[in-house]
Amino acid sequence: MKTKFLPLLLLTVLLQVSMFSFANEMTTARIIRLKNKTEVQHRSIPVIPAACIENSLLSIDLLSTVPTVTVTIKDAETGEVVYTSTDINVDKVYIDLAGEEKGKYTLEIQLPKEAFIGDFELD
Repeated sequence: MKTKFLPLLLLTVLLQVSMFSFANEMTTARIIRLKNKTEVQHRSIPVIPAACIENSLLSIDLLSTVPTVTVTIKDAETGEVVYTSTDINVDKVYIDLAGEEKGKYTLEIQLPKEAFIGDFELD
C-alpha cells in the first residue's frame, strides 16, 4: 500500500507546483486598451484588435487577416518613435521591446480603413 501511495503523492505535489508556476506566468500579461482613432462612417460595430504586453513582448491580435498593418510605438513623454513596422497579410503581430527603457509608451495601429491608439507601460 505504501509503495503505491508514495508515487501518487509525489505526482500530486509536482502537478500542483507546475500549475502554480503556470498561473503566475499568465498574470504578468497586461491588456492594452485600444481606442478607435478614426471616425466610424457606418452604423456597424467596429472590430477592435486585442493588444497586450507581457514583460517586454507586445502581442497584437488583429482578429482576422488584414492586407496591411502599420504598427508604431512612441515614447509617451517625448513623442519619439522607438519602433515602426509595416506587415502584409497578417493576423497577429509580435514585437520584442527588450532593448527599450522602462516607461510609458503609445501604441498606434494603422489598418487600411481604421486606426487605433492605446497607452502601455514597460516595467
